[in-house]
Amino acid sequence: MLKLLDLFSGIGGFSLGMEATKRIKTIGFVEKDKFCQKVLQKNFPDIPIFNDSKELTYEDIKERTGVDGIDILTCSYPCQ
Repeated sequence: MLKLLDLFSGIGGFSLGMEATKRIKTIGFVEKDKFCQKVLQKNFPDIPIFNDSKELTYEDIKERTGVDGIDILTCSYPCQ
């Protein structure tokens, strides 16, 4: 299974489509908008949400997800 990190996730559209293939698993989201975080938590309850892309490190990802390696990185346009 390929591992996906979703940046500037919004409400998770990229992850929803990717996971529908049954070949890709989202390991984390990066989203700072509080409303979007609530939607992500409801629809993807077991996937961690990171708040700040500028301070995110690979070590943070490994610590919170238990995953060592990312295969796919998706990125939407960040909000202003």
